[in-house]
Amino acid sequence: MLEEHDRRRSLEHARHHLPRAASEVEAAQRFLNPTSSSDEEKALVRAVVDARTLLGDALETIRARAS
Repeated sequence: MLEEHDRRRSLEHARHHLPRAASEVEAAQRFLNPTSSSDEEKALVRAVVDARTLLGDALETIRARAS
């Protein structure tokens, strides 16, 4: 029973924090130029896009498991 409570509490905690993380990633994306010729900036753009995808997947997983 305690394990289930801890799992639900962890999911709820993540559910509250992930949208903020998604918002921060979105804000960071505004500072990047996806058409830049800089290899470093291209790598950052890819990392931000990947982060947005992973955050979305995490939120979907939490919604599915919380119900």
